[in-house]
Amino acid sequence: MAFSFLALGKIARESAKSNVTADIRVGGKTIASMDGNDLRLSSVQLKGTDPEIVSRGNGRLFYFWEAEGISSTGAYKEEDSYLKIRKHFFDRYGKPITGNSFRQNELIIVELTLEKSYSTDIDNVVITDLLPAGFEIENPRTKDIPGMDWIKDGDSPTAIDTRDDRINLFVDAHKIRQTYYYAVRAVSPGVYHTGPVSADAMYNGEYHSYNGAGVVRVVQP
Repeated sequence: MAFSFLALGKIARESAKSNVTADIRVGGKTIASMDGNDLRLSSVQLKGTDPEIVSRGNGRLFYFWEAEGISSTGAYKEEDSYLKIRKHFFDRYGKPITGNSFRQNELIIVELTLEKSYSTDIDNVVITDLLPAGFEIENPRTKDIPGMDWIKDGDSPTAIDTRDDRINLFVDAHKIRQTYYYAVRAVSPGVYHTGPVSADAMYNGEYHSYNGAGVVRVVQP
């Protein structure tokens, strides 16, 4: 610990000497300047071709680019790498729902199955299911919903993160096959794009799976 603090002290001394500044350019035009303080730019500002950072002075300049969501074309790379994630739909009585059409106000049970290709444990896996705009999460825990006795193989995630447009399940892949359930409701009639369900080992990007994007229809009963 003492040597760690000494190393951090050396890094801090070097950082204090920094006087680096930078211009951010898109298409040859300067859109913002960094004068030593943190700078944050939106995708609207960065829209264009050939983005570049032109730095001046001494010191290190750190930057990162973060993007999320579904591409405008809906294209993505579908693959299984040591993990395999799949999604299926059931009605509230356990009958499989085939096709991509759902009735407005219908309660839908989403089944997410996670498989791994060998017996070694894979810890800290996050399963992310992106929802179409016509769906709303009703309950992330089906055990709290009456009439769900037909679910016999449900596993419990380590943690759940529920958002407006997705659900994140944090799990440890200790079994060859694990199954998770949650409930959504079809609320708004229309045609919607739905993103893929994904499984990623948070500390080893080689272990991942992406599958199941498409289009769903919510129709009036």
